[in-house]
Amino acid sequence: MTDMTTGPALRRIVGFALPLTAANLLQQGYLLVDSIIVGRYVGVTGLAVVGATGPLFYLLNAMFIGLGTAFTIRLAHLRGAGQHEDRRAVVRALTLTTVAWSVGCVALATVLAGPALALMGIDGTLAADAQGFFRMLSLGFPGIFGTAAVSAYFRGLGDSRAAMWVQGFGSVVNVVLVWFLVAVLDAGVSGAALATAAASTLALVVGLAHAARAHPVTGGRSTPAVRSELRDAVRLGLPLASQHVILAVGIMVLVWVIQRYGDTVLAAFTVVSRVELFTGMLFLDLSGATTAFVAQNLGLGDRLRARHGLVRTIGLTVGLSVLVAAVVILARSPIAGLFTDDPAARTLTERYITIIYPFLPLYTVMVVAHGYLNGARRTTAPLICTVIAFVLVQIPVAYLLNGPFGIDAVMWAQVAGWSAGLTYTLFCLREVLFARPAAALTPAETTVIRRGDRA
Repeated sequence: MTDMTTGPALRRIVGFALPLTAANLLQQGYLLVDSIIVGRYVGVTGLAVVGATGPLFYLLNAMFIGLGTAFTIRLAHLRGAGQHEDRRAVVRALTLTTVAWSVGCVALATVLAGPALALMGIDGTLAADAQGFFRMLSLGFPGIFGTAAVSAYFRGLGDSRAAMWVQGFGSVVNVVLVWFLVAVLDAGVSGAALATAAASTLALVVGLAHAARAHPVTGGRSTPAVRSELRDAVRLGLPLASQHVILAVGIMVLVWVIQRYGDTVLAAFTVVSRVELFTGMLFLDLSGATTAFVAQNLGLGDRLRARHGLVRTIGLTVGLSVLVAAVVILARSPIAGLFTDDPAARTLTERYITIIYPFLPLYTVMVVAHGYLNGARRTTAPLICTVIAFVLVQIPVAYLLNGPFGIDAVMWAQVAGWSAGLTYTLFCLREVLFARPAAALTPAETTVIRRGDRA
C-alpha cells in the first residue's frame, strides 16, 4: 500500500501510477489485439462493427468510472485524514451502486442498442451485426463494472499494485480467449464480445477474493451513513459522469459524420481510437495518481505539497508525450499494417496519426491537470472543459467543415478541441501553476516543499 502523504511528490505520483499503467497497458493491449484479430480474421466490416458500438460501450463504462472515481476520492480523503473506521459505509455504497448500474445497463443494452445505432446512421447488415455484438458484450457488464469498482476501491486505499494484478489478469485471459474464439473457432465479432464478458467475470472473482484477504471491511450495517455516502458520491461523481456522457454523445455524432464515408473510413477511425487509448494510458493513470495524491494531501491539510506534485508531474508529462508522439508518427505505417491489409484503410490511418499526434502534449497535459482538479473536489471544472473542447469546438468544426474539406476536417477538429480544452484548464489552474515563486514563500511554506522533495 502506498502512503502518498510522505516522501518526494513526483516519486509518489509515478510510483502510484506505474502499476496502474502496467495493468491498463495490458488492458488496452488486449483491445489492440482484439482489434487486430478482428481486422485480420473478420475484415474491415468487423472493425466497423467494433467502431459502431464503441460509443455505446464508452457511454456506459465511462459514466460508471466517473462515479467510481468519486468513491476513490472519498476513500483517499478518509485515508489521508486517518478516518479508517468510515470505510465500511463507503464500500457498501460502492457495492450498491455497482449492482444497480450493472443490472440497469444490461436492460438498456437489450432495449436501446438498436435505436442508438439508428441515431448514428448505422443500418443494414452493419447495424444487425453491431446489435448482436453489443448484446453479447452486455453479458459481461457485471464483471466489467464490478472489476472497475474493485479497482476504484484499491486505488482509494493507495494499493495500485492490487488494481494492476486484477486488471492484468483479466486482460491476459481476454487475449487468450479472443484468439481462441475468433481465430481458431471462427466465432466472428460475437466471439470477441464473449471473450470480454468471460474474462471480466473471472477478473471480478479474483479481485473480490484479494480485497477480502488484503483489505477486509468489518463491522455492522450503518444505513444512514451508507445513504450519506451515496448522496456524496452522486454529488461528487455526477460532474465526472456527465463529462463522459458528453464525450460519448459527441463520439456518436462523430460516428454519424464518419459513417457517411463508408466502412473503410469507420474502420480507420476505430484503429486510431484504439492506438490513441493505448498511447494515452500512461497519462490517464498519471491523472488518476494525481487525483489520489492531491486528495490525500489536501485531506492532511498540505496544500503546497499537492501543488508541487502537480507542477512536477506536468513537466514529466510534456517530456513523455513528445517521445510517445515521435515514436507513433515514425511507426505509423507498421501500426496501420497490423490491423488491416486494406490499402485505403491503412492510408487513412497513417494520415490520421500524422495530423493529430504532433499535438499529443496538449491532450496529455490537460488530462493530468484534470487529476488535480478532481482531487481538489473541483470536478465541475473538467466537465466544463469537456463542454468547451468537445461540444463547442470539436463537433461543430467536424460537422461544418467535413463538407468542403472532407474527412481531414474531422481529424483537425480533434486538435482544435484539445487546444481549447487545455486553454480553459490552465485558466482554472492559474492560482496553482502561476503562484508566487518559492523564493517569495514564507519559511514555513518552503519547509513543506523541501520536505516533499526529500528523497
